[in-house]
Amino acid sequence: MSQTIAPDMTDSFDSSIPVLTDVIVPGRPERARAAPHAPEPVLAFVPAVIGSAESAGTAEHQADVIADRLRGRFTHFLTGDGRTLIEERCRESLQEHSNWLVSQITREVALALETELTEWVREAVVEELGRKGPAV
Repeated sequence: MSQTIAPDMTDSFDSSIPVLTDVIVPGRPERARAAPHAPEPVLAFVPAVIGSAESAGTAEHQADVIADRLRGRFTHFLTGDGRTLIEERCRESLQEHSNWLVSQITREVALALETELTEWVREAVVEELGRKGPAV
């Protein structure tokens, strides 16, 4: 008994193929998403007799169909929810890096100002003492 895939199953978006939208991020429950329903199997057909020429040809065709469906699902995901997720993570990473840079620069400026401030105070004291004249 041979079973083939209907031509309409080769569309670019097939809901029977699960995607990577079930993201679980520790400490971020708002980013976790439950699957709307149990995923249907990706392989709708497994050849009954392995090794026959007909089964091999059908298996190759089946592999091509599955690859096309997966490619369509990946493309759909990466232009929709996946892109949104990537953009959000990039924004978070950029924000974290910016905060780190601000901290580093603030620390370096504070160290530089501390050295300069000591010198400025010393000069101001010497200048003020010079203007007041010799102490009695």
